[in-house]
Amino acid sequence: MRVTFTTFKGVRELNEDSIIINDKISIYGVADGVSSLTPFISKEGYTGGYIASNEVKQYFESQTTYNSFTNDLFTINNKLYRKMKEYNIDILKKEQLWGTALAVVKVSDTYVDFIQMGDCMVLALYQNNEVRPLTRIQTSNVENAAIAKWKDMIDKGIRNREDLFENVKDILISNRQKSNTLDGYGVLNGENQALDYVESGKINRIGLKHLILLTDGMFLPAESIPNSINYWNYVVECILSKGIEKYTRDLIDLEETDPECVRFPRFKKSDDKTGMMISF
Repeated sequence: MRVTFTTFKGVRELNEDSIIINDKISIYGVADGVSSLTPFISKEGYTGGYIASNEVKQYFESQTTYNSFTNDLFTINNKLYRKMKEYNIDILKKEQLWGTALAVVKVSDTYVDFIQMGDCMVLALYQNNEVRPLTRIQTSNVENAAIAKWKDMIDKGIRNREDLFENVKDILISNRQKSNTLDGYGVLNGENQALDYVESGKINRIGLKHLILLTDGMFLPAESIPNSINYWNYVVECILSKGIEKYTRDLIDLEETDPECVRFPRFKKSDDKTGMMISF
């Protein structure tokens, strides 16, 4: 088994993504921190999203035995809750909460366990070249309205990213209130309800060739992919043909051609990017 990975900082000061590697018990993953909507910086200079994703990293990398992902996330969620209380965060106000999306796998001899929250993805590629998404982008249902309004503003002549963002900011704030509800998406953020929205599963390793784990910054703009081609098949093909680091650098170069986020509608020029490929 071989593990390759990469991570790049986006436009903000800190990379709020983290990579999880624990070779001793074969646990691997990616986490994408979500900072509060209200300004927060710790005394060490860290954002809440940075703290949250690194709590996940530090926990999984410190483990010497594996019991269950359910127990693991319960422990991590409590750690996040206590950490926020240390900083006097009001846990009842979602706009103040830190959190993290994540995708983590436990590789065994004959099967793979996985967990997922938010918009991180796990993709399986088989020896017959079948691409099997094991997860879904939970945030897409709430982000679609903001993207639709973003496109509408572009059609009306707005070409500045800051102005576009101001027009959808109210939708993004409203979306945060839907975290860990049936109307929204799952995110590990210290709320008791968070554990009700974890997606998990187990697959066997028959014919399994690669596992690919991605944070959302690694997703290609849908507008850059021909309509006739399946999205995830295309992403996997690009990663395999280029290697995960060149794939990431090429995506960053593509985003640089559209700094105002008009050609490829998105909320920031370049998000943090973290990807991992496990090859068998």
